[in-house]
Amino acid sequence: MLNDLLFAAEALGLIAFAASGAMLAAEKNLDIFGIWVLAMVTALGGGVMRDLLLGITPPAMFSNYIFFLLATLTACVVFLAYRFACGNNAGCCINYRALVNCFDAVGLGVFSVSGVSVAIEQGFASNPILAVSVGVVTGIGGGMLRDLLNGEIPSVLRKHVYALAAIIGAALYYILAVWCELPLVALPCGILATFAIRMAATCYKWHLPRPLDRK
Repeated sequence: MLNDLLFAAEALGLIAFAASGAMLAAEKNLDIFGIWVLAMVTALGGGVMRDLLLGITPPAMFSNYIFFLLATLTACVVFLAYRFACGNNAGCCINYRALVNCFDAVGLGVFSVSGVSVAIEQGFASNPILAVSVGVVTGIGGGMLRDLLNGEIPSVLRKHVYALAAIIGAALYYILAVWCELPLVALPCGILATFAIRMAATCYKWHLPRPLDRK
């Protein structure tokens, strides 16, 4: 049952991440290939990093075509929605950043938790630092690659308690799944904790301390 729930959660997170990457690409008016690339990188980049860190080869994206297909379909939907719903009406894109942030928070929560789960399955349940670190890399990796390809400073380095939310969600999942032996409770708790922290940080403009008080 846990594996089925994880698969469903990963599918949801993958769609959310793919949508966030495709939307940012559409905002920059990239062509359909550029939109597809950013969607794929955002959705699958963190998972590839996770698998390589854990010695899983080939990475899951090359052996599970469902994820590849879901990311591709999401990119196509975003392209068509942007092309036909917005067209030349620039005003319809005002809320894209809010949508991207919401999708990004969903993907971050899901993949931070799934990364820890994969690390546990691979025999690293006794190493909390490694398991949580792998979860965080899985959660933030795709978004970092997306931002770099999009010509932006990665969100994890500058805004809204991004990596900290992933750390808290991944750590909570590990504690509940391994120490408390409640994996079915750990899954929604880890995802919701990460999502809630990200959205609250966005709403209330929370930031980690910086050397200079600049916006």
